[in-house]
Amino acid sequence: MAYYCNDCSYRSKTSGQGGKCAACGSFNMSATGMQTQEKVAPSLWHKIALVSSWTLLIVLIIWKLIN
Repeated sequence: MAYYCNDCSYRSKTSGQGGKCAACGSFNMSATGMQTQEKVAPSLWHKIALVSSWTLLIVLIIWKLIN
């Protein structure tokens, strides 16, 4: 469980003494469960750009070694 201070934006895994914020001493804390974020797969043009840039780099290195 994560704790978040609504006054100073302090985040912690544990609350302070008596449920107050460890940074500012405010009692305006909210306890939230850990939320998971879904990873978004890269789009097709990102994959094409990645492969083409690596291919270009390898071709340029080979060309430089030959000449």
